[in-house]
Amino acid sequence: MRKNTILTTAMPIAAASVALVLGLSGCGQSSTQASGSETTSASSAETAAASLTLDDAWVKAADDNMTGIFGTLTNTTDKDINLVEAKYDGASMVQLHETVDDGTGTMKMQEKKGGFVIKAGQSYTLEPGGDHIMVMGLTRPIKPGEEIDVQLVTADDETIPVKAVAKDYSGAQETYAPGEADAGTDGEKKSGDSGMEGMDMSGDK
Repeated sequence: MRKNTILTTAMPIAAASVALVLGLSGCGQSSTQASGSETTSASSAETAAASLTLDDAWVKAADDNMTGIFGTLTNTTDKDINLVEAKYDGASMVQLHETVDDGTGTMKMQEKKGGFVIKAGQSYTLEPGGDHIMVMGLTRPIKPGEEIDVQLVTADDETIPVKAVAKDYSGAQETYAPGEADAGTDGEKKSGDSGMEGMDMSGDK
């Protein structure tokens, strides 16, 4: 009787031990799978971020209204990249702008339909007096020396985070003269309309 009792008592203990081992194995597997998933997601984000960069990115410091973001877009891949949108959470609207001749010899800014196409392995310059990222309806000031976070969105729905440093640019409100970006605060102030429509983009490219 004692022998039978001992065997009967031992069996549940053995079964519990097996169940514990299996349970630990299952937890280990879940952790490994979760870790692998996180690594894959991080790797995908890094790949997306590396595909397009905005080098020497800067933004004109402004207290309100509107401003512009500039720099050099570089495509590090072997296929063309179509930048279709930019986002900045400190403004009510952000657009990709181009400058065109209005037919009278005056350069005007307007939204670039279809966005910017950066050819495979090449660069695309965003500059005062040229194509740029237009930020409108600022909800908070952008002070000189401040770094702002911007998101670039491609036609393939990749969102690429970049940072732009604010500079105390001396041009009038959104009336930029090419070449003044490098001059910092020494550039000559230009006259122009402070509204979005009919902005004067005078200056030779």
